[in-house]
Amino acid sequence: MTPAPSPTRAPRPRQTSAVVVEGLSCELAGRKVLSDIGFSVAEGAILGILGPNGSGKTTLLRCIAGLQAPSAGRIRIDGADPRALRPAELARRLALQAQDSAAALGFTVRDVVGMGRLVHRRSVFSASGAEDRAIVEDALARLELETLAERPVEQLSGGERQRVMIARALAQRPRILLLDEPTNHLDIQHRFAILDLVRSLGITVVMTLHDIELAARWCDRLLLLKDGRLQADAAPEEALTAERLTSVYRVAAAVDRRPCDGRLRIDLSPLAPNRLDIA
Repeated sequence: MTPAPSPTRAPRPRQTSAVVVEGLSCELAGRKVLSDIGFSVAEGAILGILGPNGSGKTTLLRCIAGLQAPSAGRIRIDGADPRALRPAELARRLALQAQDSAAALGFTVRDVVGMGRLVHRRSVFSASGAEDRAIVEDALARLELETLAERPVEQLSGGERQRVMIARALAQRPRILLLDEPTNHLDIQHRFAILDLVRSLGITVVMTLHDIELAARWCDRLLLLKDGRLQADAAPEEALTAERLTSVYRVAAAVDRRPCDGRLRIDLSPLAPNRLDIA
């Protein structure tokens, strides 16, 4: 997982939309979490979802994955409603890496990564074949997990567990990859390496991120959410204006470009020092 040189967003051929979301609203425990969200993601594109805590990022990802039923609107994954697909068929199209790795406890790293191959077997009782084992080993190598392969997951650090869950999603070999804070718990080197890897896959990726500059650097497009409503759907240069960042995050923002490479540089500071507004 050696970091590549500065990533570039070279134009890629675009065909049809891999993900389409239209008029999506979602309520949880009587509270509206998402309101009238609409966007599409072209095949092979990387879409980043940004917003403060509670803005609806993870709920949106769960709706796309078919794990959360929307209260209005529709979602299409390769033209199909994810909640209408059989679980195995959906899992061949789409993989979700979630932040909660509790379900992996009690298994070794290799076992957990191997779970990504279950959807490609005739039954859960079928033995893994040579192709399955090769794919698992490839995923372990991509995430630099070979030396940890026989270690129980509960003995790993938070960052190591995060890499295991991403490796499991890669082993699934999906056409669409959903990542919920894939750089969470990772050091700077591994953050860069993970996002380099994501760009190298050549598949459709939708991921939530907290780090605005990382999102600007690695994503083709960004969605910006505030209080469950869409504030921007555009290329990073268009979505991340100082005015919009101030409105969404309630901070003072300055946006310019780095003189060394022309990339976006974003500086955030408190609007009012020593005051935490939680209203």
